[in-house]
Amino acid sequence: MKSVKRILLAGILMTLPLTALAGTESIVLGMGCFWGAEKRMSEIPGVVDVEAGYAGGDAETVGYEDVLGTEQRRLRGMSDLRNHAEVIKVSFDPDRVSLETVLKRFWENHDPTQGDRQGNDLGSNYRSAIYTVNDAQDAVAKNTRASYQQALTEAGYGTITTEIAPLRHYNRGEEYHQDYLKKNPNGYCGLGGTGVAFPGENAKAMPAPLAADQLDFNRQLIMFEAQDCPFCERFRAEVLDGWQAEVPIAATLNPNPPEGWTLEKTLFATPTIVLFEKGKEVSRYTGYQGDEDRFWTWLGFQILTPEQQRIAFEQGTEPAFTALSRTPSRSS
Repeated sequence: MKSVKRILLAGILMTLPLTALAGTESIVLGMGCFWGAEKRMSEIPGVVDVEAGYAGGDAETVGYEDVLGTEQRRLRGMSDLRNHAEVIKVSFDPDRVSLETVLKRFWENHDPTQGDRQGNDLGSNYRSAIYTVNDAQDAVAKNTRASYQQALTEAGYGTITTEIAPLRHYNRGEEYHQDYLKKNPNGYCGLGGTGVAFPGENAKAMPAPLAADQLDFNRQLIMFEAQDCPFCERFRAEVLDGWQAEVPIAATLNPNPPEGWTLEKTLFATPTIVLFEKGKEVSRYTGYQGDEDRFWTWLGFQILTPEQQRIAFEQGTEPAFTALSRTPSRSS
C-alpha cells in the first residue's frame, strides 16, 4: 500500500518548471507559512494567481511531509541537506502591476529579519526568501531590499535575513494547501508584518502603536486587528461595539504593543485580544468565528472573582455573562 501511495504522490509532487500564465510574469517568495502568504499577496491588484509550493532545497522532488521530515533530521544533526522553504509562486500582469510593487508588498507583509522563523513557525522551511528566474528580478529584489533595510533600521529593527537566490527545485504544493484560507475560513487573518511601510510617496503607512499614557496600565485589553479582516469586523459588531465591561478595551491595526509594554510572543493572526496587566501580557484570545460565548468565558476566567465566575458560568442567579459588565479588580 505504501509503495502504491508513493507512486501516486510522485506523479503529483514532481518538480515542475516555473511556467507563467500567458501575458504574466512569475516570481517565487518565501514569507513563512504559505497559507497566509498566499492570501496576502493574492489581494494585490494585478496579481492573477498565487500558488503554494516548496523551493530552494537540495532535493529535487518533495512534498509537505518530506519538508517536515528533513527539518527534523537537520535539527537532530542527522542531515546536512538544505531544506526547502514554504513558498508561493506569484503570477502577475506586468501591465497592471510592477515587480517592484509586488516586492514592496512582500517586504511589508512579513518580518524579514527573523532568520529561520516567521511568527510562531520555527525552522529553515519558514525562512524569508526571494527566488528569481533572471538577472532583472535579482536586481529589483536587491534594490528593494536595500531600501527596506534603511526603513527598518530607522524603525529600530535588525538586519534583513531574506535569502535572494536563483530559483531551483520548485515543487507545487499539495492541492489541500492551495487557497487554504478560502477553504478553511477559521478567523485567522494575517497581520501586516513589522508595521514599517516601504519608503516612498505612495507607501501606506501603518498607524503608530497605541499610546501607553492613554491606556490603563493596571489592566487593559487590546484588540489587534487587520485591514480587510472579516472576522475582525464581526468581533467589532458582536462584541466591541456593545462593550460594557469595566476593564477597558482598545483596538489597533499595528501589531506592536504600546511603547514600554511587552507581548509574550509574536502575534500571528487577527483578531487577537490580549489582556495586559502592569504593561505585560497575561493572556490572549486568538481568532474569532462568531463564538461570542467562548470569548466571554475566556475573559471571565481571567478577570472575575471566584464568586462572580460561579454566577456567570455555573448555577448563579444572574443571566450568563452579566457579571462581566461590572468586573471589579481582583483585590475587591
